[in-house]
Amino acid sequence: MDNAAATRPFEEALETFQQVNRNYYYNTESIHPEGRRAGQLLEASRKQVLELLGLGGWGCVFTSGATESNNIAIQGVLKNKKQFGRTILVSEIEHPSVINVIEEMKNEGFDVKYIGTKQDGQIDLEDLEGKLDSDVVFASVMAVNNITGAVQPVSEIAEILKDYPKVHFHVDATQAIGKVDMDLDGADTLSLSAHKFHGLKGAGSLIVKREGILRPVMYGGGHESGIRSGTVNLGAVAAMAKALRIATENRGESYRRIARYNERVRDAVSALSSVRVQPGGVPHILNLSFEGAMGEVVVNALGARGIMVSTTSACASKLSVLNETLVAMDNTEAVVKGSIRISFSSFTTDEEADILIEALNGVHKQIGGVLK
Repeated sequence: MDNAAATRPFEEALETFQQVNRNYYYNTESIHPEGRRAGQLLEASRKQVLELLGLGGWGCVFTSGATESNNIAIQGVLKNKKQFGRTILVSEIEHPSVINVIEEMKNEGFDVKYIGTKQDGQIDLEDLEGKLDSDVVFASVMAVNNITGAVQPVSEIAEILKDYPKVHFHVDATQAIGKVDMDLDGADTLSLSAHKFHGLKGAGSLIVKREGILRPVMYGGGHESGIRSGTVNLGAVAAMAKALRIATENRGESYRRIARYNERVRDAVSALSSVRVQPGGVPHILNLSFEGAMGEVVVNALGARGIMVSTTSACASKLSVLNETLVAMDNTEAVVKGSIRISFSSFTTDEEADILIEALNGVHKQIGGVLK
């Protein structure tokens, strides 16, 4: 139940990874026949990823995952934008791989302004419009929030930004790709990670509307059009393309089934005292709080029952700070501290949903003495 952090790979993706590493282990940049054959597989994978995303004609830079993709998008674009303006707009509920990079750009002379958040977890479009001016050159808003599942108004943001043509619009689409059908073609760059949709860890990509807008942030042998040097992890890339195809083909059925699980869990815990359920969004993420308890206590109590959840983003769950998303949504400190994130996948079953509900009831009874 921690699938927003990482999903179990599809068996077909694992098989692809093994086959490619057995038969296509050559460097994709080598000019001998086997290197060219590996290069052809790389380009076929690139084409398939773009077609499955409905973004044929865009560029696709393969990376190690969304963290690297976000870094390349932010640093690589801003290297070219500095002469045109110094202001960056970013939502206050972004993943650390966006927030921390943008904060670092202050040292490069950029001014950072944070877009406000409404209580339902969506960004405030009026606040965005109020902060746009001729000095803004970059805006970053995720597609789906990784803590609550709130779906962000990407299309509406893109429409607003049409009046500001020098603004580059970056979208961290990590929690959306392969799970929900969203119109993302208003973005200029998109980032994604394979391990969020049943691919393997260590593969991701940065999707780029117009090639040439990026500059590298790491230098080397010139792989991936010089944007991401380093020998390409072809096995993981091919497995990612396979996983994306399977996830996309089954997306509708998975969405409807997972939505039923989400609704059942919401209904069950809403009847419990001192439990606060956050507003929803995509069905695969559900955030709730045991007010008066610490989220870590609930995570450990569920873990003892064989159920794995997280307190916030797994990428930040060990940091002793209040989660910025839940704070931005105007939650009390008790709600934020007592929060856990449950996240389903296409492998989740009816039986597992029942076990989860039973366990949540059991934990509530177990720690009832500390709840408010």
